[in-house]
Amino acid sequence: MNTPNRIIPIIYGTSIMTLIAVFPLLNFINVFCCAGIMAGGFAGVYTYWKQLQNTGLALTTKDGGMIGILCGILSAIFVTGFGLILSLFSETNPMLDIMKTFDEIGIQTPPEMSEYMDKFSNEYNEHGFSPTITIISFVSNIILYPLFGSVGAILGVTYLNKKNPPKV
Repeated sequence: MNTPNRIIPIIYGTSIMTLIAVFPLLNFINVFCCAGIMAGGFAGVYTYWKQLQNTGLALTTKDGGMIGILCGILSAIFVTGFGLILSLFSETNPMLDIMKTFDEIGIQTPPEMSEYMDKFSNEYNEHGFSPTITIISFVSNIILYPLFGSVGAILGVTYLNKKNPPKV
């Protein structure tokens, strides 16, 4: 009996989560309650479920949750790293662009916000990226990606077990 391997499903799920998050226009899927992240968790579980079909083993919620969490952790690392690399190779300072856009459309920013925008702008000028924004992005990603990845994976387990109930 072949023992199913969870590494391949985790790679598939992580790839889908990461690709949806980093491609322009495609990343708008995540506006709808992180649907792209949940799709990655579902894809990982689906791949694992396909492996289980030949073994006679049942797909459990525990397996799905772990696949979704691991996909989310890896994807959070990759997405944050991609954002960091992108900002390092970019010639522009996004904080200046944001402040310019706010001025053009007439949005008055509170003094505290302007102070933080100036701080982040100085970080971009000094380092080529903002360490503060990178850390905030990583912390939020490392919370949201595993959370929504596991939700998508558990929804996948529920759907796949109803579609094709395990044989006892």
